Amino acid sequence: MHSSITTTPPFPDAAPGEPENGLLLLDSGARIILANRSFCRLISVPDDRNLAGADGIALVRTHLAPLITDTEAAARLLASLQARAALPWFKCRIAAAGGAREVGCSVRAPGDGAVLLLIDDIAKGEKGHGIEEEQKRYRELFDLAPDGYFVCDPSGLILDVNRAGTLLLGRGKESLIGTFCQSHILPECGEAYRDLATRLESGVSEPPLGVEVWVQPATGEPVPVSLSAAAVRNNQGNFAEIRWLARDVSHRKRADAERERLLAENQSLAAVLAEERDLLRTVMEHTNIHLAYLDAEFRFVRVNTAYAEGSGYTKEELIGRKHFDLFPNSENQAIFERVRDTGEEFRIYAKPFVYKNQPERGTTYWDWSLIPVKDAKGDVLGLVFSLADVTERVRAAEEVRVQNKRLGVLNAVITASASAFSLDELLDDTLEAVLDHLKFDLGGIYTLERGARTQAVLRSHRNIPEFSVMQNRTLNVYHRPYNQVFIAGQPWFVEGAEGADARTLDTLADFGVSSLAFIPLIVESSVVGALVLGSTAGREIPPGARRLLEAISRELGAGVLRGMLYDRLEATNREANLYLDILTHDIRNADNVANIYAGLLLDTLEGEPRTYADRLKGSIKKSISILANVATIRKIHELHTELRPISLHAVIREEIGHFPEVSINYDGFSEEVLADDLLPEVFANLIGNAAKHGGPEIEVAITVEDAEEEGMVLVTVADTGPGVPDDAKKTFFSRFEQEKVQGRGQGLGLSICRMLAARYGGRIWVDDRVAGRPEEGAAFRFTLRKADGG
Repeated sequence: MHSSITTTPPFPDAAPGEPENGLLLLDSGARIILANRSFCRLISVPDDRNLAGADGIALVRTHLAPLITDTEAAARLLASLQARAALPWFKCRIAAAGGAREVGCSVRAPGDGAVLLLIDDIAKGEKGHGIEEEQKRYRELFDLAPDGYFVCDPSGLILDVNRAGTLLLGRGKESLIGTFCQSHILPECGEAYRDLATRLESGVSEPPLGVEVWVQPATGEPVPVSLSAAAVRNNQGNFAEIRWLARDVSHRKRADAERERLLAENQSLAAVLAEERDLLRTVMEHTNIHLAYLDAEFRFVRVNTAYAEGSGYTKEELIGRKHFDLFPNSENQAIFERVRDTGEEFRIYAKPFVYKNQPERGTTYWDWSLIPVKDAKGDVLGLVFSLADVTERVRAAEEVRVQNKRLGVLNAVITASASAFSLDELLDDTLEAVLDHLKFDLGGIYTLERGARTQAVLRSHRNIPEFSVMQNRTLNVYHRPYNQVFIAGQPWFVEGAEGADARTLDTLADFGVSSLAFIPLIVESSVVGALVLGSTAGREIPPGARRLLEAISRELGAGVLRGMLYDRLEATNREANLYLDILTHDIRNADNVANIYAGLLLDTLEGEPRTYADRLKGSIKKSISILANVATIRKIHELHTELRPISLHAVIREEIGHFPEVSINYDGFSEEVLADDLLPEVFANLIGNAAKHGGPEIEVAITVEDAEEEGMVLVTVADTGPGVPDDAKKTFFSRFEQEKVQGRGQGLGLSICRMLAARYGGRIWVDDRVAGRPEEGAAFRFTLRKADGG
């Protein structure tokens, strides 16, 4: 049972002749388990007579029922005992020795067939009034006690229980009386309970106290209790009752567990703190960050090795000294005082600092922080001062900034150079990009003239006054100081600082500036020109700007050279096209004249001479076809790819009409494709190739269908000619291939088909007309994009 029990009785033992509650307990066989002294006196049975095991119903019928003056009440009581059914409390009178008494009777059925008869003496009189008051006082103490009290017989049967006991077990008083204590104790605690009971029965001198067991309430989890007990003996000294006290120790258990947890937690925290202290000491001594702890007067309390080495003092020289006695700085001192007075931390990044005791270090840069350390009241006890030397990072960032600026200018120059279509456009775009990215007010670019290269000509300029342009449009590269730039290839920086010579001032006046930079444009050790930049405000050109200008000049020089080469290439291309136009025009005229005369010869010749003339006419037609293919290739390369919707059906129909001698089967197709005016060349070449190499009996079939690729159509031109072997299919459209493949030529015509298919966003290939049987003809397939979904 998870509770403890006191030995205080619910009411005192009755003295002889004094009223006392009578109790009769019967088992399931109606045999007497217990008949207390009051009950025995009531029915005039001697105290020393042992009624245990006797027939309880017979005892009530023969000894108690005749004493009840109300025969109906007696019968009702007897019937309730026989039926083992509860009977509510009722009053009746008993004709006992010494006169009739008014009593209250009730029958309770605690379970397992047992039945309990209670008889309460409720007589009022002068003699019993004091005892009744005493019993009432003890009953109140019993019921209002904070711990659970249980009165049991020697076997552990509960005879009475107080309110705390019922709350402990979660059951009513009536349902607990008549049950055994052990039934409410967890089985694993049964041995401890039995040991207590055995010790009480054996008559121990000191009652056992504070044995912990667990009881099981009617609902909920088991409850730990501290169990104490006392034995009660009758006048003959026999073991009559056990009185248990059960004290709920859940709170104590939880408190003990919490105490153990807190103790373990404190021990763990102490170990962690010790470990963190050691770790902090190790980190503090081995980190590159300068760390110091100062008190509220800014005296050094503790510093790490990095701080001491960086300060130029030893740790011993620092400890106890005031920070600003060693490192005076009114601005920093104001910051320290503000943090101390307000309790708010302070951080700053890349703060410049100069060591007065180490001037050779120059300006250094530091990330530093001040963290206030406060007591429980919130008062500042001291400051944690940490510094990280970021001088190299600041310098590297400045270098990165310069390099980024340099890359930005170079990228602008490269972009302008790459996007220009002429040298003048390149120079204008480049000069504009340089001026946009650098702090110069005006600029110009000179290029060396072709030929003798004695003059440098101003090809592009921005913001240079007109009179300066007129005076400096051309420069003699052999005159000083320009020979330094154009001949020696050295930059010339003209600065109007104090003490400048007359020539320098005259040059600056010519351009109307305060400083001027002449930077040679060099490509592969050759000077091709010069970049001129001027500032109307700054009298000096910083070293960083000089290095940047030199880097720009190298890229700009390469761009100038590319522009010159581009101009020359354009001129050469125009010249080559002129020659090609003249050749194709004249050859076409010659072919036409030759073709006319060959036709006249055929009309006048017979036999073998006619055969020669016929071959001559075929060669002339081939020459005309070659010229037509060359003209088509020129159009492919010269024309911009501006595709538009084209009726594929109209193109195919028109090209079929150009070959009346060939049997062509075509079912029609209404789709429009994206192409241009060169699309008919694909069908002309494929049909013409089939007709040329397939003989007079050749048959051609043209089909158009949706391709597997979304938004594409598949066109097939199949013929019954000699076909294409498998080993030649991959290279069949190779440009200018002149070999014969089973009588089928590969020349410019098929190469044009491949170029045009790619131009329209598709591809072309050759298959067998009948799969796996190349000898039965070829199928030329190509894809085109649909106009409404390609």
